[in-house]
Amino acid sequence: MTTPLYYQYWGKACKEDESYHLLPYHCLDVVAVADIWLQQSSVLLNLISQQIGLSKEQSKSVVLFFVALHDLGKFDARFQNFVPKLRVKLQGDDYEVDDEPYSHGPYGYYYFEQEFSDTENMKAVAGHHGFYDESIRFMLPDADEELIEQDKQARKQWIEFCLDWFKLDDIPQVEDISMLAGLCSVSDWVGSSITNFTQVADIDLKAYFQDALPRAEKALKETGMLASIQGSGFGYLFPDYVPRGIQGLLPKLSIATGLTIVESDTGSGKTEFALAYASELIKQGLADGIVFGLPTQATANGLFDRIGDAANKLFPDSTVTLAHSKSKYLIPDEDGFLHQSSKRAFLGSMSVATVDQILMGVLGIKHQFVRSFGTRKSVLILDEIHSFDAYMYGLIEKVLRGQHEAYSSVILLSATLPINLKRQLLDSYQGEALSDAYPLITQVDLNGKTSVYEIDQKPEEKQLQNEVWISSKQLPSTEQCQQLIEWAEAGAMVGVICNTVKDAQLIYSLLADKTEMEIDLFHARYTVADRRKLEDYVLNKYGKTAERKGGLLIATQVIEQSLDLDFDVLVSQIAPIEFLMQRMGRLWRHDRLAINTGLAPRAAVIKQPLFITLCPVLKEVEENFETAYAGSGFVYKNIRVLYRTQKYLESNEQFCFPACYREAINHIHHDESYSDEPSKLSEIVEKFNNEQDGSYYLAKMMSNQNSRPLNDVDPRSALLTREGELSQAVVLFKSDGDLLHGGSYDEQQDREKSTVSLSNKLAKGKKDTDNYCFKAVIGKDLFYNELGVFDEQLQQDLENY
Repeated sequence: MTTPLYYQYWGKACKEDESYHLLPYHCLDVVAVADIWLQQSSVLLNLISQQIGLSKEQSKSVVLFFVALHDLGKFDARFQNFVPKLRVKLQGDDYEVDDEPYSHGPYGYYYFEQEFSDTENMKAVAGHHGFYDESIRFMLPDADEELIEQDKQARKQWIEFCLDWFKLDDIPQVEDISMLAGLCSVSDWVGSSITNFTQVADIDLKAYFQDALPRAEKALKETGMLASIQGSGFGYLFPDYVPRGIQGLLPKLSIATGLTIVESDTGSGKTEFALAYASELIKQGLADGIVFGLPTQATANGLFDRIGDAANKLFPDSTVTLAHSKSKYLIPDEDGFLHQSSKRAFLGSMSVATVDQILMGVLGIKHQFVRSFGTRKSVLILDEIHSFDAYMYGLIEKVLRGQHEAYSSVILLSATLPINLKRQLLDSYQGEALSDAYPLITQVDLNGKTSVYEIDQKPEEKQLQNEVWISSKQLPSTEQCQQLIEWAEAGAMVGVICNTVKDAQLIYSLLADKTEMEIDLFHARYTVADRRKLEDYVLNKYGKTAERKGGLLIATQVIEQSLDLDFDVLVSQIAPIEFLMQRMGRLWRHDRLAINTGLAPRAAVIKQPLFITLCPVLKEVEENFETAYAGSGFVYKNIRVLYRTQKYLESNEQFCFPACYREAINHIHHDESYSDEPSKLSEIVEKFNNEQDGSYYLAKMMSNQNSRPLNDVDPRSALLTREGELSQAVVLFKSDGDLLHGGSYDEQQDREKSTVSLSNKLAKGKKDTDNYCFKAVIGKDLFYNELGVFDEQLQQDLENY
């Protein structure tokens, strides 16, 4: 019997000792990994089966067939000639082959399309090295025709073998399998790790496959991607707590795949609700894990630290992973397979990430399909869903629709969700807004059926005193600065939230000159190492279990969401009402009056929660809408919302939560103009809406581009998730040439410690194109101290204040 031609091709080679692994064996190693994964995770197979409308057994055969063809392009003289000695050894020296560039992934799809059939599923596996390159101009090898024909016959024999092995009569013509690219790519990573360099050409392939299965299972388990849930539900996760508010609705919810939107006030336990409900979905075999998405690194770090106990209960054999641009500083590569890159972090059982890392799953970035694979096999939870801009919502909508198409679940959390945005989000699952109640849970199943759930008992009310401090620059006056200091010196925990780093640095400097007590500053313009220290310091001093000896923190939006901070008095620059209400959620957050709470009491100087907003003079705003809100207007852009927010604040001396959430947000985000509003405002709103539409459709266009993708470790990748927020990584050096925080510049983790993200305007120093950063010397290229990075203008602003 003639030995099949496919035994004459190598798939993996070691140039050092000339050992090699035959291509059929490598393909079967990868198939073995995928096979074990589909066996161990019924969720993956269920999702794929639902999507393509075949039985589980048939679906498995289809998936494994395409996975077996992922390296079809290696049956080509050009690839084989990458190691000429091996080509000659396996195929003889009868033919000559010229060296030329060759990409086996795209060529695999090209050959499949030309010689067999056209299917997007083949393109999915052909792009397993990061992307499918649409720009390649396909040409036959510059080789003898006999060799070209031999390659063609080898491909034909391999495909015929695969069809027979998987009991398929013909090339499967099924719907595009949305998770195939990710499954194949990760299986290839793991399958390559079990390469045993088998060179014998007469081993029965089915026998080889049986030998590969236990090796594949061992390797998969070592990655941490296979973990079984040990329990589920609120009682299992939080046995010492009685469900409250929306948590009491958990038994009423349908345990089914779909979209769940949770609207409830800050501090009401939305995170715990989401964890408990997600665990029920996993227990029912509807998902494989949980992926949390948060707006900022600070909120992601905070949640990562908080959910460890719950994760250990759900998945004791797995670890929580963290994914954001600086997470490698926090978790070293040596911690395992899942921590070696941000995209791998999504493959575990529990992942916490910044939203930009999730959005990369729908953008032109290498291995974007690995990220989307991780979210689609999981319950995706997006916190603070109200807090993004039109561009990001365009990308978020793409993510949500991808989850829907993959028969996967999403949970969205917010205390302050405008109705128009809520409708937009519900539409991704063909749902609709049915109730104006608050708190509220809205669920949409895969068919678009919408259900709503309201709590039976009236929620506990929280009264908050509201004041407006008028200031044309939205900075506190000398008298107001003195008041803040007096409160803090009397033991109160006082916070000031600014909308720009420059304003935070300015207020900090003003206050520090007026008191001997320590003033604290926290924003995003610190190095990674300093920012992490500050984050821990702020949580310890102003958090739930703090000693509360008095404190005054000046910060930016980094403390606005998800961080468990508890202030007695909070001052904020003007912002849209939903963001102010988020900030109000850091005010009197915990009950310190009840007996046996173990929490330090509040300062006697503050009798009730006090929220103060720094606003310009309303008449000045009406005279010049474009500039009156200064930096706040630049950050939030929607001048009508800022104007309405200010008028609402000036008309209400008290807020009663949670009742005021819906009333205030719906009033301020009402689509039509109010009769008492200046006509000039309508013109500004029309311009703003046109810009927002442009941003939204730009995001749609960016998510559908087929241009050559960026490498996912290129910092420019994260920039694609945000419109116009160009920033640069700047590594700081001391004047003696050492990194600011020590270590070796050649080590990524050491560089990260001394790195700060800056705008193009502030980024200075020598550009390092290899490491995608600038190298800046402190005192020469830029200024850095306890203020973080600041510019020369700051001193002038202080003198002019």
